[in-house]
Amino acid sequence: MPRIIIIGGGISGLATAYFLRREAPGLDLLLVEGELQLGGTMGSEMVDGFVFERGPNGFLDNVQHTLELAREIGLGERLRVASPSMNNRYIFKNGKLHLLPNSPLAFFRSPILSLRGRLRVLFEPFQPAAPEGVEDSVASFGRRRIGEEAVRALLDPLVTGIHAGDVERLSLPSAFPRIAELEANYGSLVKGMIRLRRERKARQRAEGKSAPESSPEKEPEKSPENAPGPAGPGGRFWSFAGGLEELVEMLKAKLGERVRLRWKAASVRREGSGFRIEDPGGAKEAADGVVLALPSYRAASLFASSDPETARALEAIPYAPIAAVCMGFPRQAVRHSLDGFGLLVPRDQGLRLLGSIWVSSIFPEHAPPDMVSLRCMIGGARDPDALNLSDGNLQEIILDELRPILGIEGPPAPVRIFRYSRGIPQYNLGHRQRIERIERRLWNLPGIFLTGNAFYGISINDCVKEAWRKARAIKEFFRK
Repeated sequence: MPRIIIIGGGISGLATAYFLRREAPGLDLLLVEGELQLGGTMGSEMVDGFVFERGPNGFLDNVQHTLELAREIGLGERLRVASPSMNNRYIFKNGKLHLLPNSPLAFFRSPILSLRGRLRVLFEPFQPAAPEGVEDSVASFGRRRIGEEAVRALLDPLVTGIHAGDVERLSLPSAFPRIAELEANYGSLVKGMIRLRRERKARQRAEGKSAPESSPEKEPEKSPENAPGPAGPGGRFWSFAGGLEELVEMLKAKLGERVRLRWKAASVRREGSGFRIEDPGGAKEAADGVVLALPSYRAASLFASSDPETARALEAIPYAPIAAVCMGFPRQAVRHSLDGFGLLVPRDQGLRLLGSIWVSSIFPEHAPPDMVSLRCMIGGARDPDALNLSDGNLQEIILDELRPILGIEGPPAPVRIFRYSRGIPQYNLGHRQRIERIERRLWNLPGIFLTGNAFYGISINDCVKEAWRKARAIKEFFRK
């Protein structure tokens, strides 16, 4: 039977391996990971009763990919849905926290935008669409549709919270494809969302469903490839009792001996009809097919000597550096009620803090009783030099800026800082062209497959969905 080697043990590699094992059990499958632990940036650390996440904090159920996977592998009883308070999200502006409005009436009463700025948003349905063939940045799209003030006060912090990116450089169709589709299909975000809501309600009536989409009674969708998400985040937020590490560990257990740790691939070369993979010490593995489930710059290093053009294409995807400062405090040491998901900070407010997630409000089990857990982000595309600071300086900056906002007294304990010099891939203008160039190069290497958050979506759901698609593609490739 064909031998498939998956290089990279993050969620993309693990999910691809699991789906391949399920879809094509006859394949000879091996996943290699250069580190001692799996999960990549996704995983959890237990510290004095706190669950501190190394990377993402959870996943949404606006599409069902990750939720279905968790239930399928036996983690259904370990799933935890976020507290309803997570629907409250705050924007820091002019020295105060303002609740992000979640209804049209609340929006027009909110002081986040001036009256003029709110009126400008009101005219969104009457704004022209982008000229054909023009790729919008998030900022240029926002200026055209909702105005400059809304870009600065709303889009900038929201984009920072997801991508840690620059709204002037992020590509709208690549980073937020559903929003681009709304404008293309309906000419307006408002018109598109109204139409989609009507269509969804009509579908529910036709199918005899009365429960809302986000209710526990709704059966999960059965065909991940046909399950596009809504335009915005939407849905409920999920994790596990012990954090996302549980998903990593269960997938590892399901794969068993098919996983090899501390085996770092250094090169991939064509050899006959297959491939030869070498580690830095010269140890070799042969494969009929190879899945690159790596950050794009790591995938590039595998072709540095054998195929420099492919290496350059992979290396062209930029990354934003990011640091997460996780802190615990006694509940009485924080005056703010922490009644929400967290806060975001627009670029023009003069802080280095990008945002803070109130973990213990979202998942109370992830902190001891009478304690609060805060996860603060710093760096990103707008402040890459922050990663040059020491741990002490990062903590000091975060606390100096956060104390007056949340009313924090006393030092944190415990503290964990997770640093990523290349943290989040940036889907900047021209991203689709970069992906097409990579795919053209790999077309000359049949049997090489590409997955991971650098290419087709950065969320956990995106990675799981792409892993499922790749497993199906590999199965079909070796069926021929």
